[in-house]
Amino acid sequence: MRSPRGLSLIDVVVGSALILVIFVGLFGILRASVQVANFSRAKAAATAVAGSQMEYIRSLSYDSVGTIGGIPEGPVPQVSTSTVAGVEYVTRTLITYIDDPADGLGGADSNGITTDSKLVRIEVAYAIQNQPRDVVLVSRVAPPGIETSAGGGTLRIEVVDMLGAPVPGATVQVVNSAVSPSINISTFSDITGTVLFGGAPTSTEYQVYVSKAGYSSAQTYERDATNANPTPGYLTVAESQTTTGTFAIDTLGTLVISTFSPVINTEFSDTFDTADDVAVLTNTVLDVGDIELSGGAGAYAGSGSVRATTTAPQSLASWGSADFSASVPVDTSLTLHVADENGTLLPDAVLPGNSLGFTSSVALGGISTSTYPALSLIANLGTTDPNTTPALQYWELSYSYGPGPLPDVEVLLTGSKTIGSTSGGASIYKTEVSTTTDAVGVRTSALEWDSYSLSVTGYTIAHTSPLIPVEVFPASTTQISLTLVP
Repeated sequence: MRSPRGLSLIDVVVGSALILVIFVGLFGILRASVQVANFSRAKAAATAVAGSQMEYIRSLSYDSVGTIGGIPEGPVPQVSTSTVAGVEYVTRTLITYIDDPADGLGGADSNGITTDSKLVRIEVAYAIQNQPRDVVLVSRVAPPGIETSAGGGTLRIEVVDMLGAPVPGATVQVVNSAVSPSINISTFSDITGTVLFGGAPTSTEYQVYVSKAGYSSAQTYERDATNANPTPGYLTVAESQTTTGTFAIDTLGTLVISTFSPVINTEFSDTFDTADDVAVLTNTVLDVGDIELSGGAGAYAGSGSVRATTTAPQSLASWGSADFSASVPVDTSLTLHVADENGTLLPDAVLPGNSLGFTSSVALGGISTSTYPALSLIANLGTTDPNTTPALQYWELSYSYGPGPLPDVEVLLTGSKTIGSTSGGASIYKTEVSTTTDAVGVRTSALEWDSYSLSVTGYTIAHTSPLIPVEVFPASTTQISLTLVP
């Protein structure tokens, strides 16, 4: 009789894999279903919150339709927060007057009344599973009878860029604490860069603040003891008149400041008091104060040499010259040679006469600093009299280096735009930025478009590239290098 056959390992693995695939797919479908349900519930709640706010506004009398601190003024909060099923909902309400085109717009209005009705915009913002969402309701509220003037005048704010083109989506905040009730309202410029506040109470104290993410800002300024002549000052709204304020903002530019020390002339030199700067002695010895042939009187070696340690300056600008002083008696010789960092003599094509050697100072200005960023000196000594030796007493290798990065420099940036002047007529500048370059002598600043002058603390500006003042343009990067001396 045959026993029943069991499952093999392969059968188990394949079966488990199939079950896993099925359950992973089912889990994904279940998870997606839960997400859709959560999104739907949250949106429904947001719609209900917005609808409730809209119904509340519609229940008010026409004259009461307005926001606290807004134009028109009323009992409706501009911003409120509520929580439904653990989700926080932020309600933002904007109510403004609108001019109906049916009877003409602005100055062409047939009856001269531009506050024909009110526009209500309610935005409910929330986040579900870290994803921002919003619901927006818009409605128009008309007066119960024939339109009438709401009193006051119209405040028109125009937002433009550097070239005068409109800037839509800019935040425009209007504040006036001199009227009762006080005004503090924020809204956004439209596609033409314009914001209209019809029915604004007459006043000389309208403060305006204009901003946008990634842009410069603009505003009105208070007349005070410091700023006696603000530009622009607070705006004035007169009865049945339109007051227009134009504010220019644009995307920020970038200014990269690099500070450098100047080119410095210096040299490597050695008087042979120690062997610290001697790399190789061949048949020569260091006798304090000089280098001479080895062996001593009566037994001096016929020839020998000495090589200095390598000179490899940072930020090498140019090589200068090689020079030495020596005692060279009759029947002796001493010549100076220039070698690379490995001790190989520079070819005569690079330094004419180097193979034979030099008996006086030699100019090195024609040597390429990129090909030869490091040099060393070699002296060859010789004698035909074992009782006499030449003696190398001093040598030097001059060069210049720089400009090199100069860190931690305090820099003051001052723009040319002004926001007014003192009672004595001195200009008050809009932008003054005090900053410090970093450990490598660089500082990057985001600035509004303007022409900037620069000054530094503890140094004198010896050279700039480009020249000061430096121009910064919207959405562009400008670099300036400052060479400074103490």
